[in-house]
Amino acid sequence: MIKNGDSTQLERQWKILSILSWENNGMTINQIYQRLAKNFGEEVSTKTIKRDLDDLTMVFPIYEEGEGRGTTYTLEKYKIHDFIFSVQELFALFFTREIIRKYDTSEIGKMALNFIERIISYIPSIYDDYIDRLYRTFLIQKDIDSDKNVTLDMLETINDAIIYKKSIKMRYYSFTSDTETEREVDPYLIYEKEGHYYLTGFCKLHNEIRDFRISRIKEIKLLDKSFEISPNFDKNKYYKYTWNILKGSTKYRVKIRFTGNAARLVKEYEGYRADEIVENDDGSILFIKIVSQLDEIKRWVLGFGCEAEVISPDEFKDMINDEIIKMAKKIRSK
Repeated sequence: MIKNGDSTQLERQWKILSILSWENNGMTINQIYQRLAKNFGEEVSTKTIKRDLDDLTMVFPIYEEGEGRGTTYTLEKYKIHDFIFSVQELFALFFTREIIRKYDTSEIGKMALNFIERIISYIPSIYDDYIDRLYRTFLIQKDIDSDKNVTLDMLETINDAIIYKKSIKMRYYSFTSDTETEREVDPYLIYEKEGHYYLTGFCKLHNEIRDFRISRIKEIKLLDKSFEISPNFDKNKYYKYTWNILKGSTKYRVKIRFTGNAARLVKEYEGYRADEIVENDDGSILFIKIVSQLDEIKRWVLGFGCEAEVISPDEFKDMINDEIIKMAKKIRSK
């Protein structure tokens, strides 16, 4: 986050709410001013603080007492033990905690888990038995290995760059070429997939929009260079034709016929990935999907063996055929 006097209005107002929550007897604007400087290194005028308080009172239960410089501002306290939880709400809270636990190997995952644990610690003891029963009877498997070396500082730097539309300079390790290069990037957005964090932005080294796995960024620096997002970038379309991560510039309408157990497995567990599934009378299915890159879906199709038949396009059929021939040669050579 941008520190001290350069913080955003939203960040500053959150700090004011935090300061008010520390006091039970109310605070004057001058006292808030002093706390902002002491605790957050924030130095803004008392007029700015007054404007922030006026905005906050429209949303939060902040009460004014007195007049002039002696006016005090008090934030009404709400505590979690004042709430009554339904069984469904308790289950949802437990479920949220167990889902977040999947990401607890990363710094941001640990922080999110600690936050949920703090909330649960305030739940009245009358609910303890129900929570204990959930522990004994409900299991969410940890099938995600989240990025361990993605720090909050790095995510905050990228997030600030996106918000303020500032370019970044980074030293990046490319897995494909097994090299490190210096890149200047205009960052567009951050997204998470299967525990890994990615940055999408315009790469000036290759003069195109690319994805960067954030754990492979070795060094990063926020530049004093402004940019505008390309008018051709539509985040929904950009990810629409992606099978997993890799993206391309060509659209392929892939048709795959699945038979036997593969048909049932794909329909039940992978059906959501299709643009369309056609069920045939013989129990087979036709899986239809538009993708912009064939390598990732190729590996997926090969995993179903002879119960998967590529119908189209021809270049995809050739890719599968070539891969099978190479695999067969390796088997015969042993």
